[in-house]
Order: sequence, then structure tokens, then C-alpha cells
Amino acid sequence: MDQVVIEVRDEIRRLRAGYGVFTPNLIDRLGPRLQAWCGAHHDPSQLRSTLTQRLLTSAGALPGDRQDALVVSLAIDPEVEHLVKFKDRVDHLAAKLAVSTRTALRRIESAEAELADEIAAESAGATASGHFVKSYYVRQYQAIVDNTGSHGNPATVSVHQEREIVCVQDRLTEIPIRFEIPDHPDTAEPLFTARVQHGGRLRSQRRLSPTGFELTLSLPSAIAQRETHRFALSFVFPAGLIRAHHVITGEVQIQWYRLIVKFHPDHLPVWIRKVDGEDIRTLDAFAHKAAAPAGAFPLDAVGEAHLEFRRLAPHLAYGFQYRWADPPGSLG
Repeated sequence: MDQVVIEVRDEIRRLRAGYGVFTPNLIDRLGPRLQAWCGAHHDPSQLRSTLTQRLLTSAGALPGDRQDALVVSLAIDPEVEHLVKFKDRVDHLAAKLAVSTRTALRRIESAEAELADEIAAESAGATASGHFVKSYYVRQYQAIVDNTGSHGNPATVSVHQEREIVCVQDRLTEIPIRFEIPDHPDTAEPLFTARVQHGGRLRSQRRLSPTGFELTLSLPSAIAQRETHRFALSFVFPAGLIRAHHVITGEVQIQWYRLIVKFHPDHLPVWIRKVDGEDIRTLDAFAHKAAAPAGAFPLDAVGEAHLEFRRLAPHLAYGFQYRWADPPGSLG
């Protein structure tokens, strides 16, 4: 194991003793790696809240049984808050899983090692990415980008999105949805339409910058910590606003992303390529290439492609890019 991962793992194991995350002297219990990961906090209650949220967010990248082992081990699970000894929480986990205490402890230690790997990876990129605590992470995200109407009258592109989120901040009541439309003109009203299909209500819509927009989704009820929620949105954009790509650059953790791309069989792009963890600025380098670049793939007989991405890195681009044929008489 990498030395940083070992140090983080050892700090997690020190944290599990006694009351776990509810230890009265939390700031003294945390090792230097976990303190740096949480950021500077002088208020003990704020430090505890930040640590708990960050642990839940990072553990969200692990399989469900690993998450269960960690929240019991570290006393995050409300069912074990009253158990003031780590040994008692191991016994609780063993009974819950119907395994021996030795097996329960091995599962905890395996989960700690995996969590340490996640935390070490996050810490390595924390300075560059400006990471900050999030109130939820995305377990599943599916999008359907329908370009079949991009040569119609009116020419439009439709996008349907469905997310399953997991709450890490107790009593989450609303979610901001941010996105960029670089070619949107400076008009008072947006030229696209947005609707909530299910799972919430559109409370507000505002323009953050010349290219940035934010929708605020009010949830049906407050979501408890570790609770899941699904919601779906649909958008219709004038085709003239859409650049020849569709990518997401998540600020929150996304575990799994499935993207379905649709083009009309009579109006196919010259090429289409997968964008898998790139700096958004690299798309400009491919935009005017006449020949198919590396990573290009064919559409099927009905003009569709299905892409999958797992454990997306924050702030990098995932999706697809394509190029239309030059119009007749164009110099390309």
C-alpha cells in the first residue's frame, strides 16, 4: 500500500475507538491526514459535522456492505450511537450480518483500507480542485440526449436526466442543478425550457453568469442522512445553442453515469467520440477535425450509442463529442 494510504488507514483505526466520531476530544483524536482532509475548523461541532459528511461521501464510493461496516465502526449509524466501545459495535455488526465477531472485524478493516484509498486519492487532488463538503452524492445518473430533431423545424435538442442521490447532510430539502450554455445570447429570459418529470418541484431558475445557469429543485420532503432519492428533469434546447458535444463536469461525486445518444439515421454526424475524464478545454482541439479522432465509435443501425462511466472524477468532462458535416460550399 502507498504510504499515505497506510497513514490514513491508521488514523481511521484510531478514530474508531471509544465513541468514534462522537468522541469528546475529536480535534485531538484526528490525525494530521484527516485534519487536513477536513480543512481548518476551530468549532468542534462544525468539525464533527464536516467529518461525518465527508466520511459518508467518500464511503459512498464503496460497496454497500463496506458502507454499513464503516458507519457502525465509527458510530455514525444512529443505531449504535449509544455503544461507547468499539468492541460492542463489532458485536452489533456481527449480529446484524449473522457472522462471527472475527469476520465482522475483518470486514471493518477491509472497509477501512478501501476508505483510506478513497481519502488519499481525494486529498491528492484537493488543492487543485478546491474540494468542499457536499450535501449529497450521486449513486446513479442516466441521461438521454436526443438529437433527432436537430435538423427539424424548429430545430431542437432534447435532454432527459434521471438521478438517484444519497444524502450525507441530514434534512436535505433542495438541490441546485448547475450547467453551462456557452452560446446562449444575453437575453433576459432563457431560450430553453426545463421541467421536473418527478421527484421534486422547480423552485427557481436563474442565470449565474453569461454562460452559467442554475435551477433549484425543491424536494417532496426533507431527506435524512444516508437516505436515497430519485428525480428526473427534461430540457428542450434550440439546436443553435448547442455545441457539438454533451458532457458533464460534476462538482459532487458521481458513482455511475449512463449516457444514451440518439441521432436521426438520415442526419448522422461525421464522427462521434467518447469523452472520458478530460479537461473541458481539450474539446476545442477536436472540434474542427475532419477525420475521426482517437476514441471515435460508430452509432448503431438506428443512430444510437450507449456509454457508461464509473466513479467520475470531479471537474473533469464525461460524455461525447461529435462533428457535423460542413455545409455545401463551406471551406471547412
